Amino acid sequence: MGLFDEIEPTLSAVQGIKSLPTDVPILVISMMRMRHDLADGRADAAWGKYQAGILPILGEYGGRLVTNGRVALALVGPANQWDILGAFWYPNPKVLWRFMSDERVIDLMQLRRTAVDDVNMLILHDLGGSLGF
Repeated sequence: MGLFDEIEPTLSAVQGIKSLPTDVPILVISMMRMRHDLADGRADAAWGKYQAGILPILGEYGGRLVTNGRVALALVGPANQWDILGAFWYPNPKVLWRFMSDERVIDLMQLRRTAVDDVNMLILHDLGGSLGF
């Protein structure tokens, strides 16, 4: 996989949000591999600006960051595949859809492109109240 192959969701993936149950919370797991080709600190600076910009917007929509951290050890699976993992809670898929459609979020994607080489995002839906915290 090369630079920017999987950095943003495809149209069909985004459209798939509409098929999720509308009345249950969801959790988005985001796994990112940072750009290591920018040794001058540009990737880290862009990531910091992206986080500073995106988290307040997330809060405006009623979503929240559950956890975010650097990978310390790949316990199972390929080593060094992901650098940062985050989990983001949304009250329902409609909120995620509106958040992703916000022009400010779309504008911030340029910063993420500068910081991140590859992204894998998974949407989990609630299985009996476990995501409603």
